[in-house]
Amino acid sequence: MASFERIINLIAEKSDRIAQVTTFIMMLIIVLNSIGRLISYPIYGTEDYVSFLSIILVSFTIAYCAVRKGHIHIDFVVSRFSQRIQGIVGSITNLLSLGLFSIASWQCIVLGIRMMQTGEKSMTALIIIYPFLFVVAFGCLLLSFVIMVDLWKSLTKAVKS
Repeated sequence: MASFERIINLIAEKSDRIAQVTTFIMMLIIVLNSIGRLISYPIYGTEDYVSFLSIILVSFTIAYCAVRKGHIHIDFVVSRFSQRIQGIVGSITNLLSLGLFSIASWQCIVLGIRMMQTGEKSMTALIIIYPFLFVVAFGCLLLSFVIMVDLWKSLTKAVKS
């Protein structure tokens, strides 16, 4: 399990690097559009570009945030319980989260395939939408793997205590 965790953490870290580059590109587009508006040459479809880049940003960074324990979780009450109870509560929470993000990933793939077949595009810039649904599916799947590692740790904590 330790090697699986290292691989998932490495993929999450590399995904976060992609999100960082995406943030820079998003900032660049917004600045260039603002300058373009001043000289009467705005970038048409800026809203679409920024929206789709935001999808990439969130999808590629959510798993790394989970690896770094950057999400909000309530430790105040749970930390007062024994290690065993903490492990059980963590296992239940991780199991529910794993189910949620696994289903989200699956449904993004289903919707992406449907949109690929229909050829749906964005309104302004006419960008095809389905690749971004696959990006969200990848982000949810990667997060599911991170949660799976945390679930294993919680189960181990519950059993060993």
